[in-house]
Amino acid sequence: MKKEQNETLEMFCAAIELKEKKKALYADAMKSCPDRVGVETFKMLMEAEDDHIKRVQEVYEELKKGKVSLDACQFHRFESADKKSVLRKIASQHGKMPKACLDDVAAIERGMQLEDAGIQFFEKQLQKAGEPEEKEFLSRLIAEEREHYILLADLKFYYVDPEHWFMEKSKARLDGAGAVT
Repeated sequence: MKKEQNETLEMFCAAIELKEKKKALYADAMKSCPDRVGVETFKMLMEAEDDHIKRVQEVYEELKKGKVSLDACQFHRFESADKKSVLRKIASQHGKMPKACLDDVAAIERGMQLEDAGIQFFEKQLQKAGEPEEKEFLSRLIAEEREHYILLADLKFYYVDPEHWFMEKSKARLDGAGAVT
């Protein structure tokens, strides 16, 4: 096996391993989370990681056959609007803002660490990439990892400081006498 092929195989294997860890973390967090907001968010992230694992495997198989194209590098992304408003929507349906148990916040922080590790790994691989298709694929992976990180940071904010989270997300403002919406 050529050195370049071996490095590509190692990169794909490492990517799948990292995504499997995140998928398992989100599945465990989803099962143990008593709050519907957390369950919905962890479920969405788990499903996204599962889709990415399948897509990374497909791209690798296409790459081995020499058939990879920019279209092969695209992910089936969940809608940006859904991602940005998922916590707001679920929280408004849920009613009151719960305090998180420490396990939820710990799972969120671990997820953020894994997402950050993914960003760092894929950025390092992007610097080594030579083919335009490989660069595009890695750029898309980095973008998805960042979106997951932002979603987890928002969920952490929701649990750690629900009152301020609600003020920010509901676009409420204070006029000196109380909240104004």
